[in-house]
Amino acid sequence: MKMKIFFGCFLLIFIISIYGCKDEKEPVSVSTHPEGWTDPADADFHGTAVLTESFSEQGCMSCHGEDYQGGSSGVSCFSSGCHAVFPHPDGFANRNSPNFHEKFIAENLGWDILSCQECHGSDYAGEGFQEKNCLKCHTQMNGPEACNTCHGNQENPAPPEDLAGNTSTNVKTVGAHQPHLTGTRWSTFQQGECQSCHMKPVNYRDPGHIDDSPHAEVVFNNLATFNGSINTDWDRQDGYCSNVYCHGAFEFRKDESQRPWAYTDSLITGNNPRLFWTGVGTGQAICGSCHGLPPEGHIAAQSCEGCHNSVVDENFRIINKHLHINGQIDVF
Repeated sequence: MKMKIFFGCFLLIFIISIYGCKDEKEPVSVSTHPEGWTDPADADFHGTAVLTESFSEQGCMSCHGEDYQGGSSGVSCFSSGCHAVFPHPDGFANRNSPNFHEKFIAENLGWDILSCQECHGSDYAGEGFQEKNCLKCHTQMNGPEACNTCHGNQENPAPPEDLAGNTSTNVKTVGAHQPHLTGTRWSTFQQGECQSCHMKPVNYRDPGHIDDSPHAEVVFNNLATFNGSINTDWDRQDGYCSNVYCHGAFEFRKDESQRPWAYTDSLITGNNPRLFWTGVGTGQAICGSCHGLPPEGHIAAQSCEGCHNSVVDENFRIINKHLHINGQIDVF
């Protein structure tokens, strides 16, 4: 009887143990890193650890994989929101490489370079966790955040090149930028007057600069809109500017003029043509294209120089560009 009880108990224990072992148990979550491993302000931050002589990349790879995409840990160093651009791929500093950092940042980060500060420091001088100094190559004022890092050239920040490296004026993102910023025989437009046509950020981080909008927001200023009196417009689809004061969208009223004798009608008006943005060199800005010679509603005259001698000479050459396309009438 005792033997039966013994074997019965033994059998019961055996069955329970088998049943308990057959169910899969949830693995115990054990962190191999100290608590402050992801906190840049903590002494145990991993960015500090990688600079020590005892650091080995193999330790990271053993859990996160050789490509840092997750490995056995399932935690990717890239998709976890920390390392958007590091570790850098081969060729990151080689301009001829498909992995050159300009291309990488454009294609993967939408030109948002602020993540570089995580390793290179807030001023990119290598004072962060990565001691390489970005300013050795980016020598312009503001370093990597200079306007012509992403677009323009060494002379000024306006395209060409555009963000995609295009240089042809036939491309909308290049177009007539340079004539508007380097001045022409008619005007004194200067570098930095970008705000005449669209927002000009003061700093790289300014709202509306690097954002989800695929194109520049064109918002004309008081010169182009003649102090808000005309509805100046940019049609990106067709590539035209229209109702631009600078190109003849003006009306000067006789009843408001100190020289009504110069009028043959109630208004003196410009030609107000539509301007094809990529039509550089096609004659859109020749003398007489923006206003008639003389303008519509103006008394007949053989030359402009007789009354506008501070602006133009007898050969229709602008002698004082500051008095031309300046939003006012300059007479005598």
